[in-house]
Amino acid sequence: MLEIVLLFSIPVLYAIANLADKYLVSEGDEEDSDPGALLALSGTIAGLFAVPIGVFALLTGASFGGLADIVMLVGIGFLYYAAIWIYLDMLKVEETSNVVSWFQTIPLFGLIGALIVLGEHPEWYHVLAIIFLVLGSFLLSWKDGEMKKTVMFWMTVAALLIAAYDVLFANYGRTIDEVAAISLMLIGKAVAGYSLLLLDKKARKGFWIGLTTKLKAQFVSESVNTLADIAMYASILLMPLVLAQGAAALQPLFVLIGAVVMGAIFPQVSEGGEGEDFRKKVIAITLMIMGGILLT
Repeated sequence: MLEIVLLFSIPVLYAIANLADKYLVSEGDEEDSDPGALLALSGTIAGLFAVPIGVFALLTGASFGGLADIVMLVGIGFLYYAAIWIYLDMLKVEETSNVVSWFQTIPLFGLIGALIVLGEHPEWYHVLAIIFLVLGSFLLSWKDGEMKKTVMFWMTVAALLIAAYDVLFANYGRTIDEVAAISLMLIGKAVAGYSLLLLDKKARKGFWIGLTTKLKAQFVSESVNTLADIAMYASILLMPLVLAQGAAALQPLFVLIGAVVMGAIFPQVSEGGEGEDFRKKVIAITLMIMGGILLT
């Protein structure tokens, strides 16, 4: 039952966070919508979640493993934030569903990484699922007869970075207690966020501006995203990597539905697209859902 709840909550929570991210990078001035500023806040929220979870882990005697495990699980937070920086940057120039669709290529890299590092062998239907996911991603990103090469390149890089993060998290997190691994994952993101505050003047300035102009929206967005991360990485600890990553394949469906609703309220998150464009999105998302079903 827990596994089902986790798998269903992953795409729903990430979709809500995606739409909130689109609002945040589209609203306000350049400084408070800077990716570094948003990631600094994300790290702060992750730190707030990390404290009670970490304390609970310590009080219950959870194993945190050796120093190497701790350093790796905290250090790879920078890898994850590099990917999210790219994603937030692409949201400034492209529709949400077109950007998010490229995250559906993560299982492609995840399958390879899981095979090499974790020894998890994919079934034939896993390979077929990847084909559906990639085709759907390509179709969503094909606009006016032309693939946006910049979005395609950078979001592929982001997907590769997140897949590497997932594989490394599984490799080290599965050797220690689950609650300890989750707390270290959150601490890693907090450290990465705080580092941006210290080292990036633009991120620091935008962070403080954002706190005074749209704190409520930022807090909701990053809290939902952190809850999605907890569900995602708890799933990675409890089940095969490809299953956890495949659950996220339903994410674009909820993004599209949410964008249609939110577009009527906030025009800056509108997905546009009527008639043929909307039908193309439905076909693309259907392919990705089929891929997600095959993976799960």
